[in-house]
Amino acid sequence: MRWVPITGDGTSIREAIARIDRIDGRGVVVLDDRDRLVGSATHERLRAALFDGATPNAPVSSILDEPTGSTAEAASAPVLEDGRTVDGILKEVTNGNERTTGSNAEAVETVLVVGGAGYVGSVLCRRLLEDGFAVRVLDPLMYGNGGIAALEGRDRFALHHGDARSVGDVLEAIEGVDAIVHLGGIVGDPATALEPRKTLEYNLHSTQLLASICKYHGLNRFLFASTCSVYGRTDGAGRCTEDDALNPVSLYARAKIQSERVLRELADDRFAPTILRMATVYGYSPRMRFDLVGNVLPAKAHEEGVVPVFGGDQYRPNVHVEDVARAYQACLTAPFEDVAGETFNVGSNEQNYRIDELATVVADAFPDADIEYHDDRTDERSYRVEFEKLRSRLDFEPTRTIRDHCLELRAAFEAGAFADVTATRYSNCATLESAPTYEETDAVLEGGEPPVLEKRDESAPLEAEIGERRSGGTR
Repeated sequence: MRWVPITGDGTSIREAIARIDRIDGRGVVVLDDRDRLVGSATHERLRAALFDGATPNAPVSSILDEPTGSTAEAASAPVLEDGRTVDGILKEVTNGNERTTGSNAEAVETVLVVGGAGYVGSVLCRRLLEDGFAVRVLDPLMYGNGGIAALEGRDRFALHHGDARSVGDVLEAIEGVDAIVHLGGIVGDPATALEPRKTLEYNLHSTQLLASICKYHGLNRFLFASTCSVYGRTDGAGRCTEDDALNPVSLYARAKIQSERVLRELADDRFAPTILRMATVYGYSPRMRFDLVGNVLPAKAHEEGVVPVFGGDQYRPNVHVEDVARAYQACLTAPFEDVAGETFNVGSNEQNYRIDELATVVADAFPDADIEYHDDRTDERSYRVEFEKLRSRLDFEPTRTIRDHCLELRAAFEAGAFADVTATRYSNCATLESAPTYEETDAVLEGGEPPVLEKRDESAPLEAEIGERRSGGTR
């Protein structure tokens, strides 16, 4: 019988019993925000607690047993929503056999972009197609298909509407590809904080599943999208290199660190993932976002005539989404030995800005807007990053600047390109808040038909309805 995974201590005894009953499970295992086992409670233990006087709304964490025996073994590996561990699934998929040799690491012709309909993915897909690659996308389209609607029907492009948590979807998507770019997951501190358990599933457990299956199928080129947020909060004395200590201040960053660790543990002489820690991304994308500081400040300057600054002395590195896509291209086309097993910060030293410096650049591009300072700090992250390794190893230099971007956005605003920058579709957090419940998405994963999304015209991809969504993380 299966155990039900729970993250955090907010789940009530009543809810835990209901979830166990839905799958005829054995009990619950509770994980902390670092995916470590806190304890467990069997179905009988929960009901006995109610009989002994516990209230149904009491947190399940108040009656946990210490992790021992079979419970500890069951929860020692990441647990997916259906109660199976990644290791157990891999045994099913591979039948215990050794992985195949795989394709030549140098011959990349077909690329699978997981999360390819997202903010970075929709830009990357276009660049790859322009450069002659065949592109396949695995994406649950939880933000709609506006980012890639114009690509459907093109030669060398294919969309797999699916979920990276699903073994079947992953196996179907990877067949015949030469490289994987893994952009999938829930992105951003506010979005990942909404439902920590969901974040762990999409940002950590599905990453292990995807990478493990790729390893067993001999797919050598595996690029993973991490973040410079892993550096978190520093003393500001210098720029963080790829070898410096990490100091995460959010679940988003911690999940990325754990994913990096999982990939390094999987690495060997035939599977050596490349990790790209991206600076804070800004810039136009067919799946536009106005919940990123480099995009939201110009939007507020145009819409409200103010550039709000909270705190202001926090440092943050910045990089244009087109340059991020170029960095992935550079890693895909570089000699395998130059990128295998490497970690690269993606950005430029020149674009390490304090928030108040960033606001000044924005205000200069929107002369009718005033900078509005607020003493309260809403984001404790502060870090500068060193990007020399990517420059020296792959001769990579970003080509776009914040000022260029602000002037482009100003022209777009004045041309009426964005009717409402506060619309739900432009925010990861707002979209997730209106996403289907687990019960609804489980029905899809268990065999229901995915929703059909209307194909959109390239002339107005950002105005597409989000429509129905399937569970899963992208971006």
